[in-house]
Amino acid sequence: MGKAVITSIVLLGAILGCQAQTETVVRNVGFGEYPSVVFVSTPRHQRCMGTVINANHVLTSGTCVMTDGAARIYPAPLVQVVGGDLSVTNPVVTQQTRVAQHIFVHEHFRPRTNDNNVAIIRLAEPFHLPSNGIEEAHIRMRIVPQGHQCDVVRATLTGNPVLQAYNVQIRNRNLCDSCCLEIFREESNICTEPITISDSLLQGDSMFCDGELTAIATTVVSNDQTREFHFNQVRFFTHWIQQQLIRTQPMPEGWSPNGV
Repeated sequence: MGKAVITSIVLLGAILGCQAQTETVVRNVGFGEYPSVVFVSTPRHQRCMGTVINANHVLTSGTCVMTDGAARIYPAPLVQVVGGDLSVTNPVVTQQTRVAQHIFVHEHFRPRTNDNNVAIIRLAEPFHLPSNGIEEAHIRMRIVPQGHQCDVVRATLTGNPVLQAYNVQIRNRNLCDSCCLEIFREESNICTEPITISDSLLQGDSMFCDGELTAIATTVVSNDQTREFHFNQVRFFTHWIQQQLIRTQPMPEGWSPNGV
């Protein structure tokens, strides 16, 4: 009898955990609040976000720097990174714009399952640091506890891009495995409560917990009311990131994660 009651409680907790939802509040980011977040522009006009790792390198999603359907990697000179200020028509003195020199997509990136969806952009010219508008991100190496509140930083899609942040609440990973296994299959995935905003979200949106870079957004599964956004925890990729920072061999031109 006791075991049956405990089992029922666990199952109820899993069901409620999958249905739990907190209101998502979107706000404009203050100047200097998230200075490591940059804007990535590609030939297919897909706006996406990146995060400054150091003066020469930016972290983003693999999907961001690839052609439609993640068929092939873009030639590096066609990818541009804007930091310090995102305004297109009225840039301020803190804005710095750079062109990519090399693009490194994780060699085990799998578009169909979204595994290892990360990339590093090496800039042709480094950002001028220190700066009043751009700063290197500090990567969070600790586990984020259940119920913790974090911010995800994105840019608006209409008119002049403006940095915004929306709140997310971390969910118990075991509850996500119970209801959302199709998008939380990897240990590197971080689980959040559903995001209750209806407008567009961007590849490479950065999640910050306690001011530290925690995860990047890579894809979204949505219904009429909520969105389950797929985030990869950066701490699981620190070894790979460090390898790219000292890498001397560029990726093959037109490299494809599909092996063709």
